[in-house]
Amino acid sequence: MVKDMTITGHYQSRYLDVNPEKSSFLVHRDAYRCPEVFRLEKEKVLYKTWIIIGHESEIANPGDYIARTVIDKDLLLNRDRNGVVRAFFNSCRHRGPSVCREKSGNRKTFVCPYHGWVYKDDGTLMTSGTPESDATFPEGFFDGHISLMPVPRLESCAGFYFVNFDPDAPGLLDFLEDAADRLQLIDDQATTGMEVIRGVHEYEINANYKLLCENSYDGSHLGPVHQSYIEYMMDVLKGESLNSVGLAKSFGGGHASFEIWVRAGRAVAQWIPSMGEEVRAEVEAKKKEVYERLGEERGKLVCESHRNMVIFPNSIINDQQSVLVRSIIPVAQNKMLVRAWTLGPKEESPALREIRLTNMLAFLGPGGFATPDDVAMLEMAQRGYEATDIEWNDFSKGYTPDEKTLKGGVSDVNNELQMRAYWLQWDRMMSA
Repeated sequence: MVKDMTITGHYQSRYLDVNPEKSSFLVHRDAYRCPEVFRLEKEKVLYKTWIIIGHESEIANPGDYIARTVIDKDLLLNRDRNGVVRAFFNSCRHRGPSVCREKSGNRKTFVCPYHGWVYKDDGTLMTSGTPESDATFPEGFFDGHISLMPVPRLESCAGFYFVNFDPDAPGLLDFLEDAADRLQLIDDQATTGMEVIRGVHEYEINANYKLLCENSYDGSHLGPVHQSYIEYMMDVLKGESLNSVGLAKSFGGGHASFEIWVRAGRAVAQWIPSMGEEVRAEVEAKKKEVYERLGEERGKLVCESHRNMVIFPNSIINDQQSVLVRSIIPVAQNKMLVRAWTLGPKEESPALREIRLTNMLAFLGPGGFATPDDVAMLEMAQRGYEATDIEWNDFSKGYTPDEKTLKGGVSDVNNELQMRAYWLQWDRMMSA
């Protein structure tokens, strides 16, 4: 089917109908609307891939922890008193309740609220609550052989921690393939490291989670859907052109992005008039520092290009006017919960931090120019899948027989290479 990352011959499965000779790439709508497909998808795709749980800055100190849901699993990510980072299922081994009900904090132990079992920050069971209670258990019960259950796999790249529920899965860097370098571009923005800026926003969308993945690096919907943002930016740039050029790229493993060159403003480090003259020198100085540290080619990528990347299957990195990480919790075949948080350089000044947050809220925040428009479109699309008898979605735009769909492909940003890369990997796993 795929040779040198190029699809050869007419390929059909339950989910795809791909005909390179006719430049046709179709995806069956059951992939978005069928409960049984969603059940299989969790088993074959979501539980077997690496998914972002958090960032190293959220657990910077011994005792720091965060509690999050990944797919449909409640997890704890913490740094224990010896500095070791661990991930556990957030459930007492006795009768099941969460041992941590707060979303984040710092603690030396985790205590089950039901019967008082106490676990050390390395996960091992320390006591059932009191010496009197401990005495009723078999000898050796608290010798460390009982602990919170660890998540099968935990690894990191460029400051991001990923979990995987498949103990036999390939390593994280093998999974990320060429997308690892694009994650590193985020870390390259800082000299002292990146940090999650306090505050996480969450919202629900009544649509299949893959629709948000598609939308996040869809280069052709900006004009039709976000016309108000375009008009706003034309005013911000005070007559300068908003014309952009960009490319879609496939990195292997279903990961892909679009990268555009447009003067939309970045705290690191692209000044535009709306930032104000008072920070212009600071932004230009940061730009100079990045170019000197990374070289002109990579410095230009960091400072002047804007990119949206999907880490297959459900992690989204919006590295543009700000840096926003979106981790999607697929709730049902037609419902998702979106969790989003913003990153910035630790050394960033208060003035540039304010610009970063303003940029994020203005465009990508729940009430910004983009997100409400996108949510409306995704929910309308989901309605179209469920309320009609149409079977196929068409992803043929820009498709050519020699396209390196899965890895190494480069296309105009307005084409759909990035989505074809996603769907080809998804089908590979679903049809295995």
